[in-house]
Amino acid sequence: MRHTTRLLSALMLCLAASPAPAQPDLAARVKAFGNAHRREIVTEFLKLVSLPDIHGDASALQKNAALLQQMMQKRGLETALWQTSGGVPVVFGEKKAPGATRTILFYIHYDGQPVEAKRWAQPDPFVPVVRTASIEAGGKDVTDLANAAFPDDWRIYARAAGDDKAPIEAMLAALDAIGSAPKVNVKIILHGEEEGRGPGLDEVIRQYPDRLKSDLLVILDGPQHASGNATIFYGARGGAGLDVTVYTARQGMHSGNYGNWMPDANVRLAQLISSMVSPTGKVVIPGFYSDVLPFKPDARAMMDAVPDNSRDIQLAFGVGSLDGAASSLQEAVNLPSFSIHQMQGGEVGGVIAASATAQIAMRLVADNDPSVMVERVTGFIRAQGYFITDKDPDVATLAAHARIARLIPRVPFDGSGAWRTDPGNPQAVAATQALRSVWGAKVVRIRTLGGTVPASAFIDAYHVPTVGVSLANYDDNQHSDNENVRIGNIFDGMVTLSALMMH
Repeated sequence: MRHTTRLLSALMLCLAASPAPAQPDLAARVKAFGNAHRREIVTEFLKLVSLPDIHGDASALQKNAALLQQMMQKRGLETALWQTSGGVPVVFGEKKAPGATRTILFYIHYDGQPVEAKRWAQPDPFVPVVRTASIEAGGKDVTDLANAAFPDDWRIYARAAGDDKAPIEAMLAALDAIGSAPKVNVKIILHGEEEGRGPGLDEVIRQYPDRLKSDLLVILDGPQHASGNATIFYGARGGAGLDVTVYTARQGMHSGNYGNWMPDANVRLAQLISSMVSPTGKVVIPGFYSDVLPFKPDARAMMDAVPDNSRDIQLAFGVGSLDGAASSLQEAVNLPSFSIHQMQGGEVGGVIAASATAQIAMRLVADNDPSVMVERVTGFIRAQGYFITDKDPDVATLAAHARIARLIPRVPFDGSGAWRTDPGNPQAVAATQALRSVWGAKVVRIRTLGGTVPASAFIDAYHVPTVGVSLANYDDNQHSDNENVRIGNIFDGMVTLSALMMH
């Protein structure tokens, strides 16, 4: 039996690695449809990204949900608007295909990150601007949209353009292109609380278990590979962390009167943080990488096959030197990472800081237990001579310990959110083959997406095989100012999604 299982596993891996029969007719048909309806598709997308959708703004997100339901109804989908306790609806759509034996559930989110408008190269991030190229490439504003041809290399700048409204437009336009007649049953869930934890997704999974069942879950999120080729990923990282505050005194004290005598909390914190990471970028906390390394041969082979050009990426983002913690970008995203998202300490008035705080964030892979990882960091801090507390220390506690730190762990109650599907799983193989049927050997297969997507809620509830497909351009500035999408990525996305629905 074990021998048979090994043979089947090897066969699935071979299928995933081999070219699929081409569907040039499908790709050509979808591209022709896209070109014939380019203005209509772009205009609809511009309307969608004009709606403010900042995470947590329930009123604005209700308006987004209403428009999205109308857009799905326009394609003949059976739709539902599921209200949630957080006030942010989940939008659901379904298209049944006669005789279909498989069901694919496509997950996309429609909320966006907060904006700092003054940092954008346009007055309002929710008044989209079309440019002839990226800002970095000298793209010019297009003012005559009525007569614009909207070629592939033009960009649309707006919050949520790349993350994650472009896949919504590509998905619905793909349904138009194939005549709303897919070979698989199609379900679409549009989530409005992805950019920050909210109750809605868990609630609808509990309330509508049969509606959300599928044979394959496809997460449409994240930027595609920097090569611009179609990108599929088989896992994503999750997260955990902790806030650490070091104390040196009851209050800040005059730096002239007490300098060289009173320890500076900012310096203490910097020393503590720097002790966790070597000059080469490696995290030196004992056991930090032990759950993952060494990589198995098949994992290493998949990572090595990704056509990264690290130097080009450095030049594009202005990165003068690399961290050095990993041998490649792909190795980096398949390891747990350690970063400091915020550091705060001190006060105005020329005083020595009495306390300083750092927000430690870890991106974890499927092999990591978030509680264990947080405890490893805690143990390391303790080993540096710190007394650990979970509350602000009083004067007696401060005086009793040479070093003292308050720790507030951030461990998700349902795990880190990291996940991974075996690329040899038959459903994962089918998705890979579908992409190769229209894009040939250029499909980039990513073992682990560096960011976090909420697939684990579905996986825990349904044990469903899951893959991700990234459609947005790699330089879309997601979560940052001047977020954008390359117009051609929407139309290439139509081809990719049509292939998944017609395979």
